Amino acid sequence: MPVGPSAGEAEFVERIGLMFEQLSGQRTAGRIHGWLMIADPAHQSITEIAAALGVSKASVSTLVRQLEAGSLVERVPVPGTRQHHYRIAEGGWARIWRYRIARLHAVRETTALGLRALGPDKPGQRERVHELGDLIAFLEDEYGEAFIRRWEAYRERQRAARAAGNRAEGAADD
Repeated sequence: MPVGPSAGEAEFVERIGLMFEQLSGQRTAGRIHGWLMIADPAHQSITEIAAALGVSKASVSTLVRQLEAGSLVERVPVPGTRQHHYRIAEGGWARIWRYRIARLHAVRETTALGLRALGPDKPGQRERVHELGDLIAFLEDEYGEAFIRRWEAYRERQRAARAAGNRAEGAADD
């Protein structure tokens, strides 16, 4: 049976919850995400998550569905149980980033609409709309698909380095 978090793990889980809240999310959703990052086993049932975090199963059920819809967690089958189990979805943050970059395009289109609506006799208003459009174009250039590809390559290098370090640590133990 999975055990709840240690004091240090609980602090980590709470800080992830606060981070979610500061990013306009729900604190308990962040706590669920934080717990699933460190839980052992990596997949947890709604009952296990609720017990570990001291929250209601109804709350966990609602929020885990939101996290699943947002690609941060995924449902996994566990033989021998009818309960739904969830784990962190690999690449979830990159999927969210891709979605947000795609949403920037809609903002840029809206700024174009604003510029078409404003005549040349409104330079102050046009400049404010241009500033938003310029920022969005910049963000699309800087943080678009090439950014995600660089992140994925970086992530793989980091994983390889950790794996090599773990192998070296294991060899030193022999």
